[in-house]
Amino acid sequence: MPKFSIVTPTYNSCQYLSETIDSVISQRGDFEIEYIIVDGGSEDGTHDLIESYIYRLREKKIQINCHNVEIIFDSQKDNGMYDAINRGFKQASGDYHAWINSDDVYLPGALHTISTVFSEYDDISWLKGITSYTNSNSMIYKSGKAHIYNKKWIRLGVYGRLKQFIQQDSVFWRSQLWCGFKGIDQTLKLAGDFYLWWEYSECEELYSLNANISCFRKVKGQLSSNLNQYKKEMDSICTLPNMLTVLIRVYNLLERTLPSFIMPCISFIFFGKQTFHAVKIDSNGLLKKITGNYRDTSRALAE
Repeated sequence: MPKFSIVTPTYNSCQYLSETIDSVISQRGDFEIEYIIVDGGSEDGTHDLIESYIYRLREKKIQINCHNVEIIFDSQKDNGMYDAINRGFKQASGDYHAWINSDDVYLPGALHTISTVFSEYDDISWLKGITSYTNSNSMIYKSGKAHIYNKKWIRLGVYGRLKQFIQQDSVFWRSQLWCGFKGIDQTLKLAGDFYLWWEYSECEELYSLNANISCFRKVKGQLSSNLNQYKKEMDSICTLPNMLTVLIRVYNLLERTLPSFIMPCISFIFFGKQTFHAVKIDSNGLLKKITGNYRDTSRALAE
């Protein structure tokens, strides 16, 4: 029986936390959920809210749609979000790991989909689904799409600088990836997710998945809106080669301006040696692995 270990770091974020918790513990499927909530000593009712969920689970006052749900609550002063995340995963005992922040949510069926892919493909250790976007009223205002990723480009820091971010709320990995890893660098305040992807990309491919997995909430004043500081922290981790920067910027421009029938040739000229990996779920729910160049993989995933 596979088990998910999901970590949520929180600090004075009671406003949306119940939506996050509900989205985790309501997941349906043949798995167990170990939900680790790590609080930095909140003073806004977070403690009472989490304890109420633990009590209702214990008393069977919450309907469980999988084999078991356990909430582990860790509340103490910490050195920031990444300290909390590191502490959470030290307690994790599940087969599959993820973290979701205290104002984001998983969509119904998300964990079932992830579990199905991991069960079908033993060689996939790291998986990225689709992230959509909600506002402060919990309304989806923008649907996401399935992007594709290249291990070398992750290591070089392309994503988040020249291409889309790898948004952590829809990323899952096998527990072995975290084992032996010393944890996210706690001197970072914003780019800890990039640091984690940078480490993972040294040894594993990130597979894209064309399934709606989560929603990222955009609200005023959140840390992730400080993109300049985020990119400064990325620069402290790795330096993006100038030649690759020029290459991708030129390709992005050509992709927006040239006819689509020309782009396969342009793509091969620019990125012919780069390989991208994905898993496609068709309308019948069947899975298919896709491996190929930038243009072919992105088109096959979108069809």
